[in-house]
Amino acid sequence: MYKLLLIFISFFTLNAYELAENYFFENTTVYSTDLFEDSPKKFELLKIPEDKTLYRVDSNVIVKSFELNGMTITSENVRFVNFTKKSPIDFTPLKTQLETLLRHHYPSITLKEITITPRGYLPPMTKTLKGIFEDRLYLHSVGTFYVIDDSGLRRYLDYSVRATINILHTSQKILRRERLSGFNTLLKPTPFTRFKDKPLSAIPDQPSRFRSNLRASQLLTSRNIETMPLVLKNEKVIVEIKSDGVIVEFGATATQEGSLYDIITIQKSDGKRVKSKVIGENRVELQ
Repeated sequence: MYKLLLIFISFFTLNAYELAENYFFENTTVYSTDLFEDSPKKFELLKIPEDKTLYRVDSNVIVKSFELNGMTITSENVRFVNFTKKSPIDFTPLKTQLETLLRHHYPSITLKEITITPRGYLPPMTKTLKGIFEDRLYLHSVGTFYVIDDSGLRRYLDYSVRATINILHTSQKILRRERLSGFNTLLKPTPFTRFKDKPLSAIPDQPSRFRSNLRASQLLTSRNIETMPLVLKNEKVIVEIKSDGVIVEFGATATQEGSLYDIITIQKSDGKRVKSKVIGENRVELQ
């Protein structure tokens, strides 16, 4: 008997309803099914005054109402429950704007769901909604942006995105300054969550290399790579000397690496070192 009772109590606890901190309402009379759609019993919880767009209730009042109707709900970490009047605004244009922004940064993104929730009641607006997004919003699947209402006030909204992105990962251990290629990276479908920097969804058009040693299977972002210098240390270079419209060329060895227009040191065949300016791939101009 005790064993059967314990099983029943455990099952009931596992299937208990958990009270949330925020709810939206359309009708001023709130029922149990407005909080929990699959509630086995529908009963009136409270009446919200007609002139209220935001109504706050002590969570204990809600919990007690359910208890009086034979239901148990949990309210951990919820002291007050906020009821916000549902806005009549269609958020589809804002979802489209957010989708366009994300596809611009992530052409390979697979969007599953975009949710937009206003922070408080949003009254009807006469002008077209335009979201104002911060520069690094595309790095976060959850965040905030705002719109300007008819009165010129900022109205803040929260967004949430469920998506996956094809992102480059290392396929082996990487050494600093190793060249990035299809041999040491691979694309993996990755849940869109939160990134410190823009992840790489393709091998860059410009030859690139790794900035540091990396472990295998590491997600790659723009911070992990840099453009390959046009001239590498200890590589052979062609040296140009211009004089009276005549160009003379000879071979030498770069003792430093350098990008376009950098001044580096080269070593000639006689061992003498001189300064030169990088003007192209493995090509310098004597200074």
